[in-house]
Amino acid sequence: MHIYATPADLVEYAGPGIVDEDTPRKLARASERVDSLLLTAVYDTTPDGMPVDPAVRDALTRATCALVQWWGDTGDETGAGGRFVESQIGTLRLKRAESDTEPDLAPATVHILTTAGLLSHAPLAPDRSGALGTP
Repeated sequence: MHIYATPADLVEYAGPGIVDEDTPRKLARASERVDSLLLTAVYDTTPDGMPVDPAVRDALTRATCALVQWWGDTGDETGAGGRFVESQIGTLRLKRAESDTEPDLAPATVHILTTAGLLSHAPLAPDRSGALGTP
């Protein structure tokens, strides 16, 4: 598993008030979530799987920190609270929230990864030379 940000990175990104004793766990969990978004991303890595390009490393660090900050702002790192706008126990009434992102995913995380070119909607296919590109 890769952990893309340190507590010091989080302080630099979001300020000192966000760091607590649970920060290392949150950064590990956020890194897992960022990894789940990178399934089709193509970038060079070191032998231990970390990005070689400093711009890619920076994007993954900022995306991870943005996610931890968003969890702190929303108070909901699981996404359970954001799944519904309404709920009712008697006769069980639930109304889905309308959102462009998944409930546990910070919009800033998606923006950072998209801007860095790490989230793609088009498949990559090799051209005649064997280089990857969009079809």
